Amino acid sequence: MSEPVHKKSGQSVALAVGILLTCLAMAAHRFLPERRLTLDTSRGGDFTFIMQTGVGLPAEMKWIDQSHSHFSCQFQQEVVHEGCGYGAYLLSATEMSQGLDLSRFRTMNLVIRYTGKAQYLRVAIRNFDPKFSRIEDGNSLKYNYVNIPTRDLGQPVPIGMREFMVAEWWVREYDLPRAYSQPDLGNATVFNMDLQGDLAGSYHDIRVDKIEFVGDWISAESWYMGILCLWMILAATYGTSQWLLLRRRHRAQRKKIEDLETEKEKYQKLSTIDALTRVLNRHGIDHFIAALRITRVPASVIVVDLDNFKRVNDQRGHHVGDRVLRVTGEILRTGTRNTDGLGRWGGEEFVLVCPGASLARAVDLAEKLRHKIMETDFIPEDPLRITASFGVASTGADQSFEDAFRQADEALYLAKSRGRNCVVCANEDRMQKVTGTRKGALAAITGRFKLHR
Repeated sequence: MSEPVHKKSGQSVALAVGILLTCLAMAAHRFLPERRLTLDTSRGGDFTFIMQTGVGLPAEMKWIDQSHSHFSCQFQQEVVHEGCGYGAYLLSATEMSQGLDLSRFRTMNLVIRYTGKAQYLRVAIRNFDPKFSRIEDGNSLKYNYVNIPTRDLGQPVPIGMREFMVAEWWVREYDLPRAYSQPDLGNATVFNMDLQGDLAGSYHDIRVDKIEFVGDWISAESWYMGILCLWMILAATYGTSQWLLLRRRHRAQRKKIEDLETEKEKYQKLSTIDALTRVLNRHGIDHFIAALRITRVPASVIVVDLDNFKRVNDQRGHHVGDRVLRVTGEILRTGTRNTDGLGRWGGEEFVLVCPGASLARAVDLAEKLRHKIMETDFIPEDPLRITASFGVASTGADQSFEDAFRQADEALYLAKSRGRNCVVCANEDRMQKVTGTRKGALAAITGRFKLHR
């Protein structure tokens, strides 16, 4: 009893430890190292460029220090709807269709120094999608953008990647389905920014110090989903192991039950088998008769008694008597059908119940068995011949098995009184000695009595 309690206690401790580790794992996500991607603005050359946007007379644009992405813009007084921009290819200038997957990042950190009177700095990321983007048409790259007030510049500016939206002019120009009008940063190829607001007649100084993307190597959703999947795997493994354990226990229990049933059948069989002669004992014959009575099948009864058996025990010893009984049981068993009930009724007396056999067939069988016993040398090394007397009767329409057994027993008594070594059968209200010595004698049977055991 202590073992199951100890096992249950161990399982409770394991569950508590698992819950504690799960809480620690969930809290540990924020302490995992971050994924960082920094654009190298010092590459210069074809990687970065400055450009004028809008309409109007050309602005005076020049690099102050291209290696540090430092440039300036000077606008004339009468110019309207114009802008000054900076761009950088995220991968290479020669592979416009191959970019970076920025959808894995959650934040973009910008460090930009700005001097001027512009109200906004528009930051855009162009995304190449082969479903509608064309290399020969630069504007076909999806235009994802976010506006940053210039007053926020001068210090690191974190921008959530979810702040980006798709420009309305781009959606109208390409007239794409709504499914394509959502922000997409899965294949970003170009980063650019330009000034917005009243730029006429003013000077603007811009320096890009840092463009960095920050994200998780494993998203919180994936991390928590991984923990959940781990729990599911552990639960499934535990459930499977318990199922297999229960199955093994069930099989062991079923085998134990089968073994017990086998033992039970064995002992039941032993309880109905005579240990000496290996035929049914009196208890076994009672069971056989009870089953026969339920089926109501007519039967013939043969009662067999060895002649002068007491003399064998007295003159040869009980060990010889036991040998005679064993051989007699073997003779009777081999000379009868499997459906017949053969048992030792007690001492040297045997009973043979033959379901479905007529009186005539039962008499023939008894005669064969009598001859077989008479012709058998029971002790070959010290010749000993044995004879037996037989009483035969059968059930009828109005005659119970007890009546038939009584008549067979009376017939046996008559066989003994008529000289032994013979077969006597009972027929309705009379018994006739049909074989053996002094053939032809008749005896009347009167009265009714019960079978005493």
